[in-house]
Amino acid sequence: MTRFTMSLMVKNTANLEELMEALHYTGGRQKSLPTSLFQMIEVMFRHYRAIKYELVGRRNFFPTSGEFGNPYPIGCGKVGVVGFFGSLRPASWKDGSLLLNLDVAHTAFYMEQPLLDFIEAFMNFKDEDFHRPLEPFKRSRLVRELNNLRVQVTHSNIPRTYKIIDVSPLGSNKQTFPLKDEDTGNTFQCTIENYFRNTFGRKLKFPRLNCIQVAPADRNVFLPIECCKICKGQRVNRKLSDKETAQFIRTTAVPPATRKMQICNIHRSNDFTDDPMLENLKFAIADTPLQMKGRILPVPELMMDQPVIPKEGVWDIKRRSFYRGSEIRSWAVLNYNVRNVNDYQVNDFIKKMVQMSRERGMTFHRPHSVTSSQKPNPEQDIHTLKKTYPDIQMILIVLGRGDDLYARVKRIGDIEVGVLTQCIQAVNVTQVKIPTLANILLKINAKMGGINNVISKTGNPVILERPVMIMGADVNHPSAGDTISPSMAAVVASFDRFASRYAVEVRPQQHRVEIIQDLKNMTRNLLIAFHHNTRGCKPERIVMYRDGVSESQFMEVLAYEMKAMRAACSELDQNYQPGITFLVVQKRHHTRLFCSDKDGVGKCKNVPPGTVVDTAITHPNERDFYLCSHKGIQGTSKPTHYHVLWDDNDITMDDLQTLTYSLCHLYSRCTRSVSLPSPAYYAHLAAFRAKVHISDLFETDEESKDAVTQAEVREAATVESKDSLSKKFYYV
Repeated sequence: MTRFTMSLMVKNTANLEELMEALHYTGGRQKSLPTSLFQMIEVMFRHYRAIKYELVGRRNFFPTSGEFGNPYPIGCGKVGVVGFFGSLRPASWKDGSLLLNLDVAHTAFYMEQPLLDFIEAFMNFKDEDFHRPLEPFKRSRLVRELNNLRVQVTHSNIPRTYKIIDVSPLGSNKQTFPLKDEDTGNTFQCTIENYFRNTFGRKLKFPRLNCIQVAPADRNVFLPIECCKICKGQRVNRKLSDKETAQFIRTTAVPPATRKMQICNIHRSNDFTDDPMLENLKFAIADTPLQMKGRILPVPELMMDQPVIPKEGVWDIKRRSFYRGSEIRSWAVLNYNVRNVNDYQVNDFIKKMVQMSRERGMTFHRPHSVTSSQKPNPEQDIHTLKKTYPDIQMILIVLGRGDDLYARVKRIGDIEVGVLTQCIQAVNVTQVKIPTLANILLKINAKMGGINNVISKTGNPVILERPVMIMGADVNHPSAGDTISPSMAAVVASFDRFASRYAVEVRPQQHRVEIIQDLKNMTRNLLIAFHHNTRGCKPERIVMYRDGVSESQFMEVLAYEMKAMRAACSELDQNYQPGITFLVVQKRHHTRLFCSDKDGVGKCKNVPPGTVVDTAITHPNERDFYLCSHKGIQGTSKPTHYHVLWDDNDITMDDLQTLTYSLCHLYSRCTRSVSLPSPAYYAHLAAFRAKVHISDLFETDEESKDAVTQAEVREAATVESKDSLSKKFYYV
């Protein structure tokens, strides 16, 4: 197996034995620090940096002076700020050590600017909008963005700061508050406009524009927007828009060599030797990154109509057919973008798609109908098509970019009618490109029950040689700033010998609860689906890839979810106890791997796909490994961290790594290995689709959100074995 020297951006500290002596810790040589002691060291490490920098969370530090790079605009009065992540981690290096994990960190801050300027950019104001109150839906949108934002008043010599809690429905000329007359002692209702004119001698420029209400709520404090500015040093805690996110990624995605240089500069700027806390602990931090050996796993051979060998994580499907092509006999087309797409273009797209589908081994009949609609109404149109063609398999729908019809289409198709839908952006219909068409067919074939590719017999992991159910689980939480919407839990499980086809179970659960509450019933249903689709066979082993769990939740997840899975097996048969291997899949970490340019792949020279590290930086007494299974297209590749919490099956690390890497090649939406095993990816997509299903219920004002019942949420989001789409890839 190929081996090469790697650099990990982690600095070593004192040997664990010396560290314990320095802290007067007794108890002999250990493989890892006691939790309380480790937490204390973490606090001591953060102390000096928390004073010097703006602390975001517990381990991210951001300078306000642009020490690590100038702030860069990302749009709408927000800027990206460069900082760093710093954390001490126990590791197996040198038979038990602490490593300092350093990485570049970026986050968005609000610019220090007049509040009026920010609102003008955020709401895309025209001149007339400054001279009238906001419409209710626009006001609700602004409230969500401004809630808890700190502002400083500009009308007074005293620079008071306040926290925004609401936006008033009225302008300053009509918004009143109770004011006590100092002479008579009587209380009367005074408008904000009159108060500012009489008290501060200030005539407002935009008296009809809404006011902001600031905390505390019981004091009825209202301020004109034009008299406030946004305070410096406030992080954006809400979800960025698509445009802002794109600009953020373009700026932060840098090649590995550049990122490594940035991290080294951060290390030099911190000058850890001057930290009195670290000095008293007798810590010695190295000046160079930790060097170690890594392995590259063998590339699995794939099977389509003939064997395929991926090269650098990518394989070409030109002149090749899918492993199992699907047959689409009954389908229809709805054009919801008649302004940009005419009938000729739609029919030309259909002709080319059907032609390519034959090359891929699919059987694609002509559609029953092609309908262009000036006034899209998916609630009516999809029901009508199902009634007209009861056996309809799929509806292809042409939408515009950023079209809000998408959520309605998916809710009606997936939940209400139970028919598969494939949405196509208008630009992909008017400008037919071969790669785009090929990707669309990948999705359609998978949705319709076909199999794009499998692992060949020669490359098949040992674990798949006997009946095994591969599971993936994830929980999708509401966006930042949303305090009401429920979380969505999704669990998928394979039901064929290739681990290529999956059944899915989806449940809504309490807001931001990570533990999957109904996992017992979900697992039970998935085991039944496996039994039905394998002609009465039960899985001898279960392998669970659990996504989205932080280290602090490991034991809680293991205690509850493993128990639920065991209970599901026992409920089906008291003597049925298959071996369970439970892995946590983590992408939210700050470990980066660097290799020399001669070993790197792609334009950016990232580590090759299949790079695995299971020594030195891994936990001293637990089973974990890092695997970079994908080819980095831009920026620096992030390896996925796999932590084995439980293993009844006694699977060796080599076999587990081989299985995991192989599963990364079975993702049905593309012809490249991806960064997560396909079941974890599918669970993520299914949970996100459930969020789309309930979006109409929660895209209203706060009062209407409170009125949404649990029954409505369950009806809109739940997918279980009795549903017709539960064994189809409706979410890819």
